[in-house]
Amino acid sequence: MIDLPDTSKNVCISLSGGLDSTVLVHALVKKYGKDKVKALSFDFGQRHNIELDMAKLTASQLGIEHNVYKLDYLRDIALNTSALIAGSDLKPKTAEENAGDPQVNTYVPFRNLQFAAITAAYAEAKDCETIFQGLNAVDEYGYWDTSSLFTDAVNNVLMLNRMNPVQLVAPFVDLYKEDELRLAKELSIHFGYDILESTWSCYNGKSEEHNFKECGVCNTCTEKLTGYIQAGYDNSVILDTFNIDQATIDEISENI
Repeated sequence: MIDLPDTSKNVCISLSGGLDSTVLVHALVKKYGKDKVKALSFDFGQRHNIELDMAKLTASQLGIEHNVYKLDYLRDIALNTSALIAGSDLKPKTAEENAGDPQVNTYVPFRNLQFAAITAAYAEAKDCETIFQGLNAVDEYGYWDTSSLFTDAVNNVLMLNRMNPVQLVAPFVDLYKEDELRLAKELSIHFGYDILESTWSCYNGKSEEHNFKECGVCNTCTEKLTGYIQAGYDNSVILDTFNIDQATIDEISENI
């Protein structure tokens, strides 16, 4: 389903703990082996910081090198402009509320560019020639920094490095959530456990309000939920993951 480049060197991935990067890091370990995969996560004061716990769990399960870097400055910069920052007065919008907006209110200014730059710096220092991000086609409508144009532009900058050029690869940039979730099924069989149990995508975080499940109504939940349905996951699995009822599944299924 995805084409990963051949390399004799280490590879490095920005691992958020969400669906995209978790599926991708498992694909990398399958391709390159755990000793060649290095993962970086970023604590930038995100509202859903449970994703960092998921990233740590995934790295531990895979036995890969994993580092978490605090980016407090990003929290300070984006507090009043992004609903994704904990403590912000803004709240993540639902898919319906975001409909038609060219940029959703959970966008964090230049986040993916900063992640790419830090990951590239780490890669250069750790003898990696390839870095990966789990950017995907679904997010492009509201996040300009998830597109193929973005990855091409970043690579143009990275190739200016005279001594140690690093390449950014985003294998999911033309794929949708359902494609990733089908790949997740294959990878779960390969690794012998459900790799999705170590993911968290919901921007509202884990709370009693949503029965400690992903809320099912924020923008990222709607995308992930639709992908689960399109990829043919059992309703019981979907209901265990999202704070929704069977009627919601039926309604989405009818409109797909």
